[in-house]
Amino acid sequence: MKYLKKHLVITKTPYRISLGGGGTDLPFYSKEKGGLLISASINQYITISVATRPLDDQFFIQTTENQFAYKIDDLKHPIIKEVLRYFEVEKSIQVATFSTLPTSAGLGSSSALVVGLIHALTLITDERQKMTDMDIAKEAHKVEREIIGLSGGIQDQYISALGGIQILKVNQSGEVSAEYLMIEEHNRHELERGLVLVYTGEVRKSEEIIESQKVDRNKTIEIYDEIKEIGRRSVNLLKEADIEGLGRAMDDHWRVKKGLSAKMTNGTMDELYIKLKSIGSSGGKIIGAGGGGFFMMAVPGKVDTYLEKVSQLKCRYLDWRFEFRGTHAIEMET
Repeated sequence: MKYLKKHLVITKTPYRISLGGGGTDLPFYSKEKGGLLISASINQYITISVATRPLDDQFFIQTTENQFAYKIDDLKHPIIKEVLRYFEVEKSIQVATFSTLPTSAGLGSSSALVVGLIHALTLITDERQKMTDMDIAKEAHKVEREIIGLSGGIQDQYISALGGIQILKVNQSGEVSAEYLMIEEHNRHELERGLVLVYTGEVRKSEEIIESQKVDRNKTIEIYDEIKEIGRRSVNLLKEADIEGLGRAMDDHWRVKKGLSAKMTNGTMDELYIKLKSIGSSGGKIIGAGGGGFFMMAVPGKVDTYLEKVSQLKCRYLDWRFEFRGTHAIEMET
């Protein structure tokens, strides 16, 4: 069992938005063609508290439900259970999570949980000094994809660990590299203003959507080739804060992406997207695997007027900003 050397650690880990190339990090594509994504962390978070329990040997897990247990095998939360097992924590620990957004909303919440919990455990066991942010991302990817077995790529773990706006590449052997995307401050503010996140109200399991894409492999590969090319085009559009051009690129992305799976969208979502374009957007796309979550809509004109019309459609929108810190500690007690 790992010795817990601190009494309390609290970490704060950001969620993310995908700005281009989403899905090209999925193993069945990246192992053949290599993946390229543009991703950014935003100012919505999961906060995780990890504390020792000096007077008993129990686990105490607090999420949307509370659970006490003496054995790790009895823990109900699959992610927390396997991360604790991976770190050889066998007793006397409390884990509590607090999220600002609903889970399964397409913003990488499960990966942010893994990253934030691994970060907290590296701090409470004094292993953090041995690990870089890239190391934490790599460990999180291993736990989530290989040990727990959740389908997906590398984007979510790496952007939550690193923060900022990153160009992420994964080669055919699975090696990941990250390059910070430099965007001038006034252009970043234009992007934050002009890229509107509209909540569809639909939640979904990304693993089911990812698995459904593998039916026609050749067709899927061709679609992701096109998505990767749209992502490459988006780099300069982002640097220039060309909201109108980004809208057209995202519209192309969403049109192509819908061909991946029948579970990618439904009649209600298609109807909502048409309405969201018609009230003042040059185009948009769904964030994440699809099936629900958020539409990101590019609004090159009067954003306040657009937001009023979104509210008239009975939709909620998210006032967001880029977050330039990845997972970070906000409290530590020895």
